[in-house]
Amino acid sequence: MSNLSRFFVVPFFGLFFLAAVLTTACKSEPVSPAPETPAPLPSASLAYKGIEAGDLNHLDLLFTLGIINAGHTKIESWHAEVNGQKAGSALMLKSNGNDVLGLNFAQSPLSIPLTLNMNMAALNAEGLAPSDEYNVKLIIELLASNGSSPLVLEVSSHAAFPGVRAPAFSIISIAVIKAELINTRFRVNMKIDNPNPFPVNLSSFAYELYGNGRLWADGTEKNVFTVSGKSSMTAELFLLMNFIGMERTLLDQIIKLVDVNYRFAGEAQVTSEVEYLPKFSTGFDLSGYSRVLEK
Repeated sequence: MSNLSRFFVVPFFGLFFLAAVLTTACKSEPVSPAPETPAPLPSASLAYKGIEAGDLNHLDLLFTLGIINAGHTKIESWHAEVNGQKAGSALMLKSNGNDVLGLNFAQSPLSIPLTLNMNMAALNAEGLAPSDEYNVKLIIELLASNGSSPLVLEVSSHAAFPGVRAPAFSIISIAVIKAELINTRFRVNMKIDNPNPFPVNLSSFAYELYGNGRLWADGTEKNVFTVSGKSSMTAELFLLMNFIGMERTLLDQIIKLVDVNYRFAGEAQVTSEVEYLPKFSTGFDLSGYSRVLEK
């Protein structure tokens, strides 16, 4: 082989060897797939937001149920405790007016309004009312799944608020205080008991007095009574009976009465310092025997 041939062959084999080395070096190991990240577990929370009342006997406790990573979640069960005792049918839990049991949620995050309806008369029948202070605990159990095994979530929240009871009325005495040719006046002494720890105001008071089965008089009082908390007061009501168109003998009978089979009925408008409760009405219908005093 000539010197010129050796000059070309040697570099050629050198280049071939270099290319083979570079090709081998550029080959990389196959990339393994990254491990699959498990879906985050669902979580839930329950928060008390406030209270609303249409009247004395129906209260609505407002809550918000929060759900994160819901996947597929439903309300499995719920119950409520009032002052440490489990309540029954006196309470109902709703969301936007619908029963919550079995409600399904598939979005995330969620904020679900809940309303706990409290029937105070039914609570009283269960022995859970009345009370100066209510402590209500709402417990909700949810069944959640976002691709993993079903997960049971339990959330709870407390609501504390003052209870309100209607004033109680009773008759102390009925007196004939003046008799004239065409009318007579009565004075009704009435006791008003306030069972609440705060004052109540009777802003309006309408009533009718029946004697021996016959309407004697009626009337209305405005802005008249304030009864301190956990106390009572005696109120004097003055009623006018007009005898125009009636027999004179009726007036004579009333003047001579020693006692009377009375009925005293009416309605009072009550306000209190409790913020959640608007003005409410309470009725009364009292009957019995009373000595008739002449004053």
